[in-house]
Amino acid sequence: MKKLIIYSAIILAGASSCTKDILEKTDFNGIDERVWNNEGTANLYLNRSYDLIMPIWPHMRGNTSLPTGIHFISDDLNNGDTKPLFGTLTIDQVSDFYGSGNPNNAYSYVRRVNTMLEEIDGGTLPANVRDGIKAQGYFLRAWVYFNLWKVYGGVPYITHPQDWLSENVLVPRNKSSECVDSMLNDLAKCSILPATWGSADAGRITSVAAQAVAGRILLYWASPLFNPNGIQERWERAYKANRAAYDSLRLKGYELYTSYANVLTEKGAANKEPILIRSYNGTTTTSNTSNTWESVTRPYSETAGSGGASNQPTWNLVRSYPMKNGKMVDEAGSGYDSVYYWKDRDPRFDASIAYNGAVWALSGKAGRKQWNYTGVAEDKTRPSATGFYSRKAIPLGTLPANVTQGAGNWVELRLAEVMLNLAECANATGRISEAYDMLTAIRKRAGITAGSDNLYGLKANMSRTEMDNAIMNERRIELAFEGKRNDDLRRTRRFHLLNGSFRQRLTITPKSPATAATLEAKDANGVMFRDKLNIDGEDYKTYFTAKVENLSSEQTINFLQNYYFYALPTTNIAKNPSMLQTKGWADGTFDPTE
Repeated sequence: MKKLIIYSAIILAGASSCTKDILEKTDFNGIDERVWNNEGTANLYLNRSYDLIMPIWPHMRGNTSLPTGIHFISDDLNNGDTKPLFGTLTIDQVSDFYGSGNPNNAYSYVRRVNTMLEEIDGGTLPANVRDGIKAQGYFLRAWVYFNLWKVYGGVPYITHPQDWLSENVLVPRNKSSECVDSMLNDLAKCSILPATWGSADAGRITSVAAQAVAGRILLYWASPLFNPNGIQERWERAYKANRAAYDSLRLKGYELYTSYANVLTEKGAANKEPILIRSYNGTTTTSNTSNTWESVTRPYSETAGSGGASNQPTWNLVRSYPMKNGKMVDEAGSGYDSVYYWKDRDPRFDASIAYNGAVWALSGKAGRKQWNYTGVAEDKTRPSATGFYSRKAIPLGTLPANVTQGAGNWVELRLAEVMLNLAECANATGRISEAYDMLTAIRKRAGITAGSDNLYGLKANMSRTEMDNAIMNERRIELAFEGKRNDDLRRTRRFHLLNGSFRQRLTITPKSPATAATLEAKDANGVMFRDKLNIDGEDYKTYFTAKVENLSSEQTINFLQNYYFYALPTTNIAKNPSMLQTKGWADGTFDPTE
């Protein structure tokens, strides 16, 4: 199969005049059938489907992406669409189902894939080529429906390009159970794909990625969001699927990467952890070939005037990291110091959180320290809103002028998540020793000390509830900044448990009589006074004071119960009265849990 990635880079140089004619054709009822006689043009069509459908960096989501940016909000970051968080979301404000006035919506993607799946059989491609392209198409269709289903429940599961002249296109919503079966059926057709691709095809769907996504779907189906009555058969089914996915991945050479700090940035063959990715090359500033993670996440002073505004960890997230001994900060014997809160933490803390005075050699500046106190000169134009910055997936060598050309792949799914999915299902089905095995392996890779019992700080003999809570917190820190927190809070129906609380920041100020000017005074060699301080010692108490505050202009978290499943836009129900509104919303009668 020919080189695919980067998804949006459709290169036509050298294409025949016939191919050019085909690609210039506009036909709203289909496309020229000659496309399916040529592997190159068929793959161009597939590549564009990848480009539209595959997941992107969560901070790049907007009103025209799928899922939309509204699904990124949580208590862990300062950014995101806060309407669901503060209880102000209205019935027409979730537009994944049909983008209002936007051709790039879920069902335009479905139609595109369905057209390929139906028409490619009429071409003259060799069977092995045709079947490989179709298998990838089945995955893409399942992926679109998964993103709809997880927020709406059952939706119309359309498997052919509808003809609005000869058929009734006003179809009702399928039950959630029917959507699950259909998604799994689509994913099962991916078994003919390879378990890995060469570097030239990085980002293509694999057979094991399809298995892992099937496991994720069944975990959702078993979770309280869809399974409020705790039907145990669903958990058993989810366990078997995730066990099979994990075993297949391990058999095919997937493993935890040795460096947690580099698991999202290392593209080399040594990193066998990523399973499902969107590939970026960083050679241009267009959204589909370059990500903007570095551009908006790095401090303002280390970008070309674009950073310091987004993806900053809250104090809520900072507090959730355990200590290096694996104990939680409020647990007896943890060794936590509320002043020197960064000391002796889980090594994932240093890999993910840039705190005041932390050594962070951005832009290749050896020994550079990050300062986040109020009034800090270099970032005064756009200071951190939380007192912290995210270090995750931020390469150290990028120069400020190049941060808009992000080459880091978006890793939607990696082995650690599959292990956490398996741990959750194992715990729910009475296989708690397997849950311990998964968590201890992840904590070992993280660098937590084993302890005399080799439990890496985990409590021995946990109950199902205790283990479930341990897994949820492990997901929170292991997958921090990877776009999973919102989904986890929703599918476990824990979001509303945050109600009444706030997203918080740590405000660090120079301690009187010291001022920002005192800290930034330079010696004869041009070295600032602050950079000579030993923040792990008395200097920190002498020159800084800190207090926990709510984010600026923050409202109380007020996640409403009906937000667990979103409403279909009323304009779409008006167009198709056979679709029933979701329960919990005005005139809603459709039960998304069935």
